[in-house]
Amino acid sequence: MRIQSILSIVFVSFVAACGSVKVPPGQQIGEPVEPREVLTLTAVQEAPSDYFEQTLLVEARVKAVCQKAGCWMQIENGGQPALVRWETGCGGKYSFPKDAIGERVLVQGSFYPKELSEEDAAHMAEEAGHNLDMPSKLYEMNASAVVLLDRK
Repeated sequence: MRIQSILSIVFVSFVAACGSVKVPPGQQIGEPVEPREVLTLTAVQEAPSDYFEQTLLVEARVKAVCQKAGCWMQIENGGQPALVRWETGCGGKYSFPKDAIGERVLVQGSFYPKELSEEDAAHMAEEAGHNLDMPSKLYEMNASAVVLLDRK
C-alpha cells in the first residue's frame, strides 16, 4: 500500500511537470500570464481559423505603438502584421510601452480576423507618428497580458 501511494505521487508529479510550460522572463503588463504553449505569429497566421476566439500566447516583435495613449500596438514575426489592443479598451487599466518598438513580446489574448477602414488606418498612422504598413484585412489580438521579453 505504501509503495502504491509513493508511485501515485511520483506519477502525478511527473504528469504535472510534463504538462506545465514556463513563461519566459521579462517585464509583464496586464493580467497574470497562464502557462501554455508559446506560438509564433507566423505559425498562427498559417492556419488562422484554427485559432479564432481562443486564448493564445503569441511571440512576435513590436513594429509600432500608439504614441498618444499606448492603447494599441502592431506586431509581426516575418509575416503579415497583426494589431493588438487591450481587452479592457483604450484608456483602460493598461497601456503598451511607447518605447517598445523593435522589442520581442509575448501577447496573451484572443485572436480573430479584423477589417481596418482607411479612416482607422489613417488615425492609427497619426497616433504612431509615422506611416504604417497596415493591410485592410488583418488579424487582431485582444490582449489580457503582455511580456516584454527584452526587459528583465
